[in-house]
Amino acid sequence: MKRVDVNNLAGGEILSRDLYAQNYGNILMPKGTVLKKEYIDKLELLGIHTVFIEESGESSAKKVELMEDCQNKIKQVLERHIYKHNAELEKLCNMAENMIMEAINEEPLNEQIVEIKEHSGDMYTHSMQVCTLSTMLALKSGLERRKVLDILKGALLHDIGLRYITVPYENVCIEELPKSSQEEYRKHSLEGYKALEKENWISSEVKNIIFFHHERLDGSGYPLKLSGDRLSLPIKIVSICDAFDEQVEGIGHKRCRLQEAREYLRDNRGILFDKNLTEEFLKMIVQYPTGCAVTLSTGERGRVISQNKEMPERPVVSLLYDKEGKNYIKPRELNLMKALHVFIVESSDEKHV
Repeated sequence: MKRVDVNNLAGGEILSRDLYAQNYGNILMPKGTVLKKEYIDKLELLGIHTVFIEESGESSAKKVELMEDCQNKIKQVLERHIYKHNAELEKLCNMAENMIMEAINEEPLNEQIVEIKEHSGDMYTHSMQVCTLSTMLALKSGLERRKVLDILKGALLHDIGLRYITVPYENVCIEELPKSSQEEYRKHSLEGYKALEKENWISSEVKNIIFFHHERLDGSGYPLKLSGDRLSLPIKIVSICDAFDEQVEGIGHKRCRLQEAREYLRDNRGILFDKNLTEEFLKMIVQYPTGCAVTLSTGERGRVISQNKEMPERPVVSLLYDKEGKNYIKPRELNLMKALHVFIVESSDEKHV
């Protein structure tokens, strides 16, 4: 734990103490809250000039900043991208490789979990998220470095074909559009492949990921309705990560809750998606991200303040309200790993509990 000036916060730090409103004594933000930039901008307006953060917050903030820089770069490059004008894409892939591999290598792979926040996204954020998730799943699957890098590049570029279609796809359920619009949307994988098929700085596997990332194990996908063993392991990995994140971000789908996206994968493991890879992916994704509000089976309400990596579905919760809705004078900490009779029955990524 360390005390820092609000002016020195970069975003992504984690509060190590409850933050109280200066004039009222009420908890403004509980211990464990992840400080987003929009929160930080308002702190000084509220008369708060210093906060206590977790020691790991500094590296966390740097990761957030690096991720945001990479997402902005992706957006700049892809917005300028014109059919078959690919000079900047190779540099973009190299930058993403350096950033993601550096972040992943900071701690033992078997201890790594991912916290996904529910939010509105676009194809650029989605591309970066799928890239990160696919790379981690590839590493956890024990693939050799060459294949891991193919997956990283393929995942980063998998939706580049969306630049060449005109139908709306953000927070839209494609199946509810007119048939002609559905057909145009589904051409994005072919358009992406055609844009890069002559490039020699990416492998045929990368191009196949771009072309086939919407294929499904049972042959119900597109564009060629491939199935089973006709799909390579890299394609299966990216298809899982893409299907999950496009629901959370709202790409070709109505945005849904994190839990709904998890249930979709769980229900379709062994049907649409490789069973073993899907189960490994679900272990990797935190069910209740740090900072999210939760209601327990006891009726108490609180906020997740830390994770149990060996059992991500049972985090540590700071209890703020009793079952009658009255706030505790002093928040109580409950480790759900040690209270196995208590369960989370509802969760939300909202700021207020």
